[in-house]
Amino acid sequence: MYKVVLVDDDYIVLEYLTKMIPWEALGFSIIGSFQDGKKALDQLELEMADLVITDIGMPVMDGISLLRYSKELNPNLFSIILSCHDDFQYAQQAIKLDTFEYILKESMDANNITKLLAELKVKMDIEKSKRYQMDKLEEEKHKYFKRNLINSLIEGEIIDQELSELGINITTCIPVFCFIDQFQKVDHHSNEILKRKIEQILSKADISLHLFYKESMFIMFYHSASSLNQNLTKTIKEIQYTIKKDMNLSITCIIGDKYGSSNGILDQLDAINNQRFYLKYGSITELTELAFSTDNLYSYFIDTLEELRIKIIEADDQGISNVIREWTSIIIQHNYQPHIVKEWTTKLLLDIKIKLNSILNFEPGFYLHNSDNKITNAQTIFQIEEILNDTLAEVIEKIKETKELPKRNEVIEAQKYVLSNLDRKITLKNVAEFLHLNSSYFSRLYKQETNENFIDFVNKSKMEKAKELIDSSNVTIENISEMLGFDSKSYFIRTFKKYLGMSPTEYKYYLTSFKDEKHG
Repeated sequence: MYKVVLVDDDYIVLEYLTKMIPWEALGFSIIGSFQDGKKALDQLELEMADLVITDIGMPVMDGISLLRYSKELNPNLFSIILSCHDDFQYAQQAIKLDTFEYILKESMDANNITKLLAELKVKMDIEKSKRYQMDKLEEEKHKYFKRNLINSLIEGEIIDQELSELGINITTCIPVFCFIDQFQKVDHHSNEILKRKIEQILSKADISLHLFYKESMFIMFYHSASSLNQNLTKTIKEIQYTIKKDMNLSITCIIGDKYGSSNGILDQLDAINNQRFYLKYGSITELTELAFSTDNLYSYFIDTLEELRIKIIEADDQGISNVIREWTSIIIQHNYQPHIVKEWTTKLLLDIKIKLNSILNFEPGFYLHNSDNKITNAQTIFQIEEILNDTLAEVIEKIKETKELPKRNEVIEAQKYVLSNLDRKITLKNVAEFLHLNSSYFSRLYKQETNENFIDFVNKSKMEKAKELIDSSNVTIENISEMLGFDSKSYFIRTFKKYLGMSPTEYKYYLTSFKDEKHG
C-alpha cells in the first residue's frame, strides 16, 4: 500500500475524496487529512507519505510551499494538485515540482480521479522497481568496496583516495577487534540478517568505520583524537549493550594498536586470536603479548583419557562435566598455546571414539559428527569445553539406549568392570560372580551379543592401555606388565605380540622411528 496525505482547507472536498475513491482497491492507504499545509508538513516530518494530494490556496501554508518542503524531505514524493483557479502561473509551478496532475475542482469527478490514480499506481510501481534495482546495485558496490578495503587494510595497504571520500584518516584510528561469542550456535541461514542488524547498530555508534572481516568477526576503527581510554571503552560498552539487548548476542572486544604500522593490522591478528582464546565472553581488553606455557600438555593425556573413559562407560553425565571443567581450568591456568590445546582435545576425542567403538560395538563413525572440525575452528577454550560436553553427552545417550536391552545391560556392566580394573587379573569366573550369573551362561551371552570371547575383550582392553603407556611414558615393559595385572612379563609380551603382531620393544622402536621421521 502506498501512503497518501490529503490536504485542502475545504472540509467537504476532504470528505468527498476520502469516501468516494476506492483507495485500498487501488493500492493506496490514507494516513492523514489536513485543512492547512503547515499541519500536513508537521505530519510528513513524522511519517512520510508516498503521495500528497493538495489544494493550492490555503491559509498558513499554500500547497506549492507544502510540496516544495515535502520534496526536500522525500525527493521521490508524488503529488497531485487541486485548485479552483484555472491559472497558468500555478500550473507552471506545479510542473516545476514534477507534479503528476493538476486538477480543477470544478471538473473533479470520482471516476476520473479513480482512473488517474490507477495510472499513477502503475508509474509509482515502475519507479519503485527502478529505485529497488538502483539500491541493490549500490548495495553490491558498497559490499565490493568494503571487501576490497578490509583485504587491503589487512595486508597493510592504505587506500587514501577511497577513504578520503568517506572522510576517514585511517592512520590515526585505533582498530577494535570484535568477536561474536558462541557464533557456532547462530542459525547460519540468517547470517546476512544478523550482519545487517549489527551494521545498523554500528552505523549509529561513535566510530569512524566498521568492516566485517569474517562472518563472526568485525573491526571497528575509532578516531583516536579524543580521550582513548574513557571514550573508547564507553563506546564499546554501549555497542555491546545494544547488540545484547536487540539481538541477544555477546561480543568480545580487543582494542588493538594504532593502525599506522608498516604492516597494517596483519601483524596484530595472530596475537589477537591467541589472546581471545582465553577471554571470557563479553570481555573488553587491550591487545597484550601473551607468554604461553612450555609445559607438556600431553603428559596429562593418559590420566584425562582414563578419567573420561570410565565416566563414559558408567554413563555419568555429571562426572564427565566435572572432568571437562577441571581440565579446562588446568589449561587456562597453564596458558597453553591454542593450537596445542586443539590438537590435544582432538586426539582425546579420537581415542575415545576408537576405544568405545571397539569396546561397545557402536556403529562406525557414531557420535563425533565433525567434532574434530568444530574443535579446529573453535575460537575459545570455552567453545572447546562446550563441544566436548555436547559430544560426550551424545555418547552417554547412546549408552543409555543400549542399556535398555536387558542382555545388553549385563554386557555393558561386564565391560565397565573390566575397564575399571585393568590393573587386576580378570577372569571369566570373577566377572560372572560380580554379575551374579553362571559362568557358562555369561560366556555364551557375551559371545552372542558382541561376536567375540570375553577374555579376548579383556586382553584387547589391556593391550590398548599398554599401547598408551608405551606411547606416553618411560615406564619399563616389566612395570607395564605388573600395572596391567599379568602374572609374568613373558605372558604379557606373548599377549601383546598376538594382539599387535609385534613385541612391546618392537612397537616402542616403531613409535620412536615414526616420530623422528615426522619431525625430521
